[in-house]
Amino acid sequence: KGLPEKVVVWKHAVRNAINPLISLAGLSLPTLISGTIIISIVLDLPTIGPMLYKSLLSLDQYVALAVLMLSSVLLLVGNLLADLALAWVDPRVRYA
Repeated sequence: KGLPEKVVVWKHAVRNAINPLISLAGLSLPTLISGTIIISIVLDLPTIGPMLYKSLLSLDQYVALAVLMLSSVLLLVGNLLADLALAWVDPRVRYA
C-alpha cells in the first residue's frame, strides 16, 4: 500500500531533480547562441551570424555592437526567465 508510483515520482523525484535542469538551461543559453552563430557562418545562412562576421571584418563597429547588444539582451532575458522558473518550481529558493 502507500502512495501510487506516479505521485512518488512527480512529487518527490521530479520536483528535486528539476532544479539543476532549470539552472543549466539558463546557463547553456550563451553556448546555444554562439553555436548558432558559428553554424550560420559555416552554412552561409542569412541570419545574424554572418552579419556579425562581415561587420567585424569590415570594421563596422555599430552593426557589430548592435548584434552583440541584442545577444546580450537575449542572454539576460533567458537567465531571468530561468531564475523565475526556478523560484516558481521550488519555493525554498529565495532571492534577497
